[in-house]
Amino acid sequence: MNYKNLPRVFTILFVCLTYFTSQAFPLKVKGVDTTRTAILIHDLRFGVDIIAENIDKSLIPASVMKSVTVASLLNLADSQERFSTPVVIEGAIRDSILRGDLIVNTCGDPTIESQFFPETQGFADSIAIALKRLGIKAIEGNVIIDQSNFPDATTPPGWMDEDIPWYYGARLQGANFRDNRFRLRLPSKETTPYVPDLKYSFTKPTQRNVKIDRKDGSETFLVTGNIRRRGLSDTFSTPYPWKVMQHEITTTLSEYGINVEGKNLEHATQSQLIYTHYSPTFANIMQSLMFRSDNLMAEGMLRAITPGGTRADALNEVNAIWALAGISAHGVNIVDGSGLSRDNRLTARFLGEIYKYMLLDDFSNDYTILFPKAGYDGTMQNFLLDTPLEGRVAMKTGSMKGVQSYAGYLFDDEGNPTHILVFLANGFRCSRAALKNDIQRLLLEKFNVSLQEN
Repeated sequence: MNYKNLPRVFTILFVCLTYFTSQAFPLKVKGVDTTRTAILIHDLRFGVDIIAENIDKSLIPASVMKSVTVASLLNLADSQERFSTPVVIEGAIRDSILRGDLIVNTCGDPTIESQFFPETQGFADSIAIALKRLGIKAIEGNVIIDQSNFPDATTPPGWMDEDIPWYYGARLQGANFRDNRFRLRLPSKETTPYVPDLKYSFTKPTQRNVKIDRKDGSETFLVTGNIRRRGLSDTFSTPYPWKVMQHEITTTLSEYGINVEGKNLEHATQSQLIYTHYSPTFANIMQSLMFRSDNLMAEGMLRAITPGGTRADALNEVNAIWALAGISAHGVNIVDGSGLSRDNRLTARFLGEIYKYMLLDDFSNDYTILFPKAGYDGTMQNFLLDTPLEGRVAMKTGSMKGVQSYAGYLFDDEGNPTHILVFLANGFRCSRAALKNDIQRLLLEKFNVSLQEN
């Protein structure tokens, strides 16, 4: 008998016995809907599910969907790829005047002038410097923001009307600028950055509480309440970012002494590339969006799967990727890349299979580092803080009304993934904090230091 294998055999027997003899639902906090809460804890070392509750249940995942989006992109693209936005001039240059237009050919890059990537800022200045090098002192035509290379700039189905006005509900478009968000101050109507063409409708000025709304595609803010008494300063989504981009370029050119006359000219045959703007690498964008749970950038990564294609094209590619990997999509419905849609449905089994697949050598180093670590990063900064699992659990979080999700990995002391962790809770009636605390309790009970030793 090979006694060297006894520790491994006993560990497997212990795990199986623990699972099969445990009948009570693992989460104990009052108010959890045990029929709409899925828990998967899978031991990668022995291929055993320690906990598998409702893992085939079709549930709303919220921002955990982002982990599927970045996994899908890594299957098709090099993590060092970048978005590129070429800027061209059309027309002839005579007497330091461009007898034509300046054209920005957008591609859906969500990072142009993003506050989260300061190293890539200076978009308008770079354009102005390129024009100065050519000796151009005036543009007879216009600054044109061309979005023709980005079809279907619509809001994904299932995004709630109440999310549309706010910064986290910013819609991905061909031209995205300054995170498609701005600061609005009322009653002054001051915006930072400047947003052209905004309109306002004020109602019920005697009502104490102030409420803001804006319909999808509209540039009119519907303001209810006493603004003059209470005032307002908050961050909202930009209806049409191309207008902000165009205004900033035109203003910056003027500051460099280049006047844009704005004449409508005939289409010119001459074209010259003067500048190409490059985004951060996909790897950097993915880590940023996963740590901060950025919806706009997640939608950008989804559309990067099929450059120049529609959202439907990208989603079809996502489904094809996992079908080819042999992962069943039973109970799965994916309609966006960010998880903001309430039409999305995932199962814990589907997530677990993707997470296992992404540990293949082709992906693992690029993928697992995208998950924020407990006690350290982003949305996980306060999770398992000052516990033995701090820094050893890394999970993407997701939350919306009635939904709380955590999904990712547990690592050993050498940084190797040992377990897959998935929690999808829908319809809970307890507080979000109470649910979070109970998930932490469960993880701490299941993974003390002795269980992690091989």
